[in-house]
Amino acid sequence: MGALTQVLRWAAGAHEIPEDQDFDDRVLLDLMGQHALSGRLQRRLPAGPQWLRHRIGGPVAAMHSDTLALAEAHIRAVDRIVADLGEQTPPVVVKGIATGLLTGERHLLRCGDIDLVCADGGPLIETLTRLGYERTRAPFLHELGEFTREGVEIDVHAYLPVPGYGAVRHADLTPPEPPKTWYQPRRVPSMNPIRHGRLVDGGTVTVGRVSVPDPCLLAIVLCGHAFLNFTNMWSLSHRAKPYVKLAELADLRALVRHEAFDTKRFLKLVADLDAWDAVGWAGWASTVLLGRNPLPVPAGTGPFPRCLWWDFWARLPVDEETLLLPYWFNPATVIPLLPSRIELDTGRPTPPWTVEIRHDGGQATVVVGLPERTRAATERGRVDFGTGGTEWTLSDGRLTAVGSHVACDLLAGRRIRLRYRVPGGEMLVGVAEQDASGALLSALLLPVTANPGDVR
Repeated sequence: MGALTQVLRWAAGAHEIPEDQDFDDRVLLDLMGQHALSGRLQRRLPAGPQWLRHRIGGPVAAMHSDTLALAEAHIRAVDRIVADLGEQTPPVVVKGIATGLLTGERHLLRCGDIDLVCADGGPLIETLTRLGYERTRAPFLHELGEFTREGVEIDVHAYLPVPGYGAVRHADLTPPEPPKTWYQPRRVPSMNPIRHGRLVDGGTVTVGRVSVPDPCLLAIVLCGHAFLNFTNMWSLSHRAKPYVKLAELADLRALVRHEAFDTKRFLKLVADLDAWDAVGWAGWASTVLLGRNPLPVPAGTGPFPRCLWWDFWARLPVDEETLLLPYWFNPATVIPLLPSRIELDTGRPTPPWTVEIRHDGGQATVVVGLPERTRAATERGRVDFGTGGTEWTLSDGRLTAVGSHVACDLLAGRRIRLRYRVPGGEMLVGVAEQDASGALLSALLLPVTANPGDVR
């Protein structure tokens, strides 16, 4: 166990007291913020090692003070929104400040975006617009959009998904011997919705005008969200964040201890929502990272496949250290396990895509060539370095991209050029086509190893 992750685990509730002092304070504090552990660590520090209190006690207290101030701002924001909704059904707050409000324990308050699950998105979005919030992200699946005002970000949800492996659970994920192409059929994971009605049927807890779910449902919400990030089902690894957020696992212990937690109700909800994969994984992750499983179900035993991109799945090695650091996987260990070409088996020929990669002077350039004509409504792609990457989309001649690239351009001849400030190394490069409904028509994923000076 590394010095950094030893402190992180202890802050989140693990019993092993940190002994290794060989870490950079600034790196630790940054990770503490990403794991949302400042309140927990401040609470544990008085009983912890004296050297740790002296080194980071002051900065941690300041960090938690900032968190509390932001939490108050979030509570005021939701309170104002609910007041302005008038007779309309108020939304329910999930994640973020929810556990702290439900338990009444201020050290459990944590803040990111404000996630609101609504009964009807129309009146809520109208209210947000009237209050001066601007749309900063378009609708995506169950998310009706992100709205921002003065640094406060609100995600409006039609429902919350409880992800499961679905058809992936029984799939043979053994890759063929090289140099064969690995053809993977579509394996759709399950996504069972937790809608507003189910959240309020369980009896929400209201603090002022802010409503949060009961501890049973909130625990399942957190299990589902953590499992979704771990599996990368929505290809989020272009974002620099840990793929297991310790605050979510630590919250489970607090929720199970809550006086309103009902084991029978929890088990019925797990069965009704088919949340066994998410809850079993959360039990496994809690055991591995924090020393025990707080949930009243057996911890999962794995393996836990992860999504490389869209419908491409693989059994990747699990490194406990890297689960807590801000990258998804180590390409140097993953790429050698994969064949050089992975295709989605859709029954139709793969388009004549081309991929060209150049490394020169600490900069990588990836150029994806698209066919002259396509019947697809949307073309999209991915470049993944493990520590970051890009998701790009081309639709109606308009190119958009999110990620860690320094430039993304649409060149003549329908070529997408992406530039990165990275040395040579391993990466995943993917290209796909979708129809108007969003279904994949074709997809290709190339695990690539390239060194400085290479052109391929």
